[in-house]
Amino acid sequence: MARHTLDLLDGSEGAVVLPSGSCADMLVHHYPRLMADDPVYGPKATALSKRVYEFSQYVVDVLGVKDVGARHDGRVVYHPSCHLLRGLGVDSQARNLLANVEGVEVVEPEEAKTCCGFGGLFAVKMGDISSAMLQRKLDNLLATEADVLTGCDMSCLLHMSGGLRRRDKALRVMHLAELLRGDAP
Repeated sequence: MARHTLDLLDGSEGAVVLPSGSCADMLVHHYPRLMADDPVYGPKATALSKRVYEFSQYVVDVLGVKDVGARHDGRVVYHPSCHLLRGLGVDSQARNLLANVEGVEVVEPEEAKTCCGFGGLFAVKMGDISSAMLQRKLDNLLATEADVLTGCDMSCLLHMSGGLRRRDKALRVMHLAELLRGDAP
């Protein structure tokens, strides 16, 4: 699968912009290590890693845009996903974009940088621990009384959205790109 992905993206030029911190982290850091000993795919992985960006990172750091003209009248809570934050070292970019959304009140939850418990296979292999982490995260998010939860990693957002549905809570979950596009009520 990694070789197939590298073959597909090797045929393109320019930046590869991903809506997921975990996917970007995989291509930036893990593909070059995975392919390090491969004389064909090692160089492809290294070259690709230099042009991969997570969405908010690309908008702010490459395009130099911090205000996209978005508007949202309400309270928004932001979840900095683990791969985005710790894997890529990306934190201020999404926060800068949110700070420039007209009408928004960005609220900070307790333990904001704590994992939601997803982590891909971690949620499957360590279901009880993942569930406990999710419950704690949801408690903190709901305590903010935000109307929208946003983030830059769909896997985390799907995990938290499922937990909110099981609790029958109305906190709307949106990827940052959706919020910036103006899909929020």
